[in-house]
Amino acid sequence: MKKLKFLIGRIFEIDYRQLFDTVKKVHKISGKNSIALFFDIIYCGFRYQAGYIDYLNARMDRLNKKERLDVVTRGVNNQYVVKYNDFDYVHYFLNKADFNEKFGKFLGRDWLLVEGEDQRSQFADFIKGKDDFILKPTDGTHGDGVAKLPAEMASFDASMDKCPYLAEERIIQVDEMASLNPSSVNTIRAITFLDKEGKANLLAAYMRIGRGGIVDNFCNGGMLTPVDLETGTLMYPAVDGENVAYETHPVTHKSIVGFKIPQWEKVKAMALEAALVVPQVRYVGWDIGISEKGPCLIEGNEYPGHVFYVFAEHHPDKKGCRHVFESVMD
Repeated sequence: MKKLKFLIGRIFEIDYRQLFDTVKKVHKISGKNSIALFFDIIYCGFRYQAGYIDYLNARMDRLNKKERLDVVTRGVNNQYVVKYNDFDYVHYFLNKADFNEKFGKFLGRDWLLVEGEDQRSQFADFIKGKDDFILKPTDGTHGDGVAKLPAEMASFDASMDKCPYLAEERIIQVDEMASLNPSSVNTIRAITFLDKEGKANLLAAYMRIGRGGIVDNFCNGGMLTPVDLETGTLMYPAVDGENVAYETHPVTHKSIVGFKIPQWEKVKAMALEAALVVPQVRYVGWDIGISEKGPCLIEGNEYPGHVFYVFAEHHPDKKGCRHVFESVMD
């Protein structure tokens, strides 16, 4: 029933203009008949719960039935979230103040929840010794509303209309990570799953790389690429939202393929320990930066974005992630 409701919901949510644009894009890169592609995209929506963007990113036009079944599509990802995450506990992830309270030991930075004018003195104490700070909406997603502001009382006065918000100490990332892109903290998205025995498993990890903006989020111009779980090495070119792949960063010209994430073992250990804090939410995507103080947890996502899993550029063998994920899922 849940699967049927999801499919019906997707039918009514379809942006048909984008659907037809996707048909054109796949036709251009594949040379296949547009009408056939249109109906195949619709078929994959029902059979594999794949959105048209899934179809394009995973190049499902090139996959056979077995290979298509291995793609963690939007619908498959939704099933994981519904099955394994108790929605009575997701507020720890949806509300950034709740998150900071619950996962305080992993943050590695000062923060203050600003709710009104009566916190002037608290804010004044918070900004002491700082040049700037990061403002985050308590319920923001995808980096929306995040801003870097001067550490001065004028920022407090100018931000009253943003209340409630989090004021956080700005993370100074280590030189190795800054060499990829210095304008934003480049983070690792670590996907964990807590199995029925209570053991935390690292399913996959991805490097998110900014491209000149204050955040590295994929939907805000960033790029992403998988991380080898054993070595912490970036294995493939980074892909952006336009399906353009980059072996070297387009701004810094730093090589992406072959880049080794520093302190990788500590990053993995943090993700696996954090996965145990709210055991009722078993399937989580953690965003981890590497500051001068060491790995620091930025946020946890109770609805991990499935876009990380699907890019054909990252699956040259045409094998998806589903068999890996479900090898430990009950």
